[in-house]
Amino acid sequence: MHLRDTSRRVILGTQQFRPSDFASQINLNIDNAWGILRCIIDLCMKEEDGKFLLVKDPNKPVIRLYKVPDNTFESDDEAFFGEGL
Repeated sequence: MHLRDTSRRVILGTQQFRPSDFASQINLNIDNAWGILRCIIDLCMKEEDGKFLLVKDPNKPVIRLYKVPDNTFESDDEAFFGEGL
């Protein structure tokens, strides 16, 4: 199956949670989460305009922000959103 062939994908199931219930299930501290988001926003606001990639290291409690060339992911954008962006 081709990764971009969206006609052959199927959603197997969904679940709905109240945000507070979901947060308690994953031991998320809401105040801490807002603090982390604020730090990410502050970091982004210090950067010049451009295109960036925010990546969470799967094995460490580290998030990295990478500046990428402006044309990065353009073919992916066209495939996802259609032509005429």
